Amino acid sequence: MSMLKKMAWSFTSFKKIRSLRFEHTNKTIGFVLFLTFISLLPTFFFMTLTIVNGYHIATTDLPKSVSSFSISNSQLTSSQPFTKKVNGTAFILNPSQSIERFHSPAHAIGFLKDGIYITTNSQTQTYSYKLLNWHHKDKNELLNLLHEQKFSLYILVPIAMLLLYVLTSGLNFLSITCLAYLGKLIGLITKKQLPFKQLWALSAYSTVAFTLLYTLFEAFSLSLATHSSLYWIGTFFIYLLLVTRVPIRKKVKPNKDAGTNVF
Repeated sequence: MSMLKKMAWSFTSFKKIRSLRFEHTNKTIGFVLFLTFISLLPTFFFMTLTIVNGYHIATTDLPKSVSSFSISNSQLTSSQPFTKKVNGTAFILNPSQSIERFHSPAHAIGFLKDGIYITTNSQTQTYSYKLLNWHHKDKNELLNLLHEQKFSLYILVPIAMLLLYVLTSGLNFLSITCLAYLGKLIGLITKKQLPFKQLWALSAYSTVAFTLLYTLFEAFSLSLATHSSLYWIGTFFIYLLLVTRVPIRKKVKPNKDAGTNVF
């Protein structure tokens, strides 16, 4: 069965989604991995775009615009701050700001007082100069270092994407499993006990609608203040509808007159 068709069912037919609780667990696991990959596509795209544009600005525009900058005792100094934006990506050189207190644009790379940061879709990763072992670097050394890392990016960026995919997949499986255990509690309350395998499958498919919705938000660089809370409230509501409305076969009571002979 097409995975895209299953995604469509998440928006159009809860009845068909409930029927998927009988499919083999391997198929459900494969679907979760596929859904995770789809949800990370905007992140992969903006990550690549941010790194490529940031690297271009750092190696071409920065040397022409700033006469001197260096790192001494793991602290950045420069003759002047520098900011440039290309194709939605900002490159910032600011020796007066700390990586802990700096408010970054949605897509940016920056060299600050005590470290560098990379922001993709408003998610920021920071690296201190001490961590990078950049204790003393002058302008030429920094530029040479950047030029030397050009070919390494073709390896490091895919590795970073793979690690992000593995980590996100693990977190998704953990969340789905926790939601499935919550389904056991729901079953006790509603007196509709389902096998854990079926609860896990329903848990996995209940995440589809809001995962795709928030993937769409990220693709257009939109964000919600209560991102995670709305996601889990909506997902739990869908899961609740799936679990509580599963039809349960009634046990047929034995006929007392069955087996008696009438003479």
